Amino acid sequence: MKRIFLLAACTAMTACTGHIASTQISELDEARAMIQQAKDAGAEKCAPALQAKAVVKMYHAAHEITDEVGSHPDENAELLADALATAKKAYVKAKKGCAKPVLEVIRLEGVFFETNSAKLTVASMAVLDNAVKTLQKRADINVEVAAHTDSKGKAAYNLGLSNRRATSVMNYFLGHGIKAARLTSQGYGETQPRADNSTVEGRAKNRRVSLRVK
Repeated sequence: MKRIFLLAACTAMTACTGHIASTQISELDEARAMIQQAKDAGAEKCAPALQAKAVVKMYHAAHEITDEVGSHPDENAELLADALATAKKAYVKAKKGCAKPVLEVIRLEGVFFETNSAKLTVASMAVLDNAVKTLQKRADINVEVAAHTDSKGKAAYNLGLSNRRATSVMNYFLGHGIKAARLTSQGYGETQPRADNSTVEGRAKNRRVSLRVK
């Protein structure tokens, strides 16, 4: 059954090749970003059916939006939401099925950035200096620098911001002598909240950076 669906999905995607450019419209930003995030997490290997569904649904939404502008706004919104939800399912399944197990999470409490920026605040330096000492003492471990945001703003923007922030922290470690072979960076945007995003306190907890030991 999975093979049959994938064949159908590929056929649908092939049929949509004439509309590839239309998937760059702004309404598809969140779905497109989540599909890419799922792909990066290994969804094409670990959740191929869900990933294919998400892509096909994105093309379907693109077709409806570009070819029938203003005709069915409510239906278009539902199509967009469906594509995004399916991509999120593919991402979650991929992370569970493909990702290497995380042996330990080292929380970097007190690492902050300037608003809507990947620039570290001065106050963060002391925390990162202590993290450098930890990495120097534990020279046998490799880590992923993981950055997270709250849910304010668009998911696509938050994902990009978290990736830039993770890279910023990784570059700080590189600049302080930690070998590149021991480090990777990954932004998770708003996909892994630790607290309630509807409160100020919850959003503050969700804006965080940690080291995932692998």
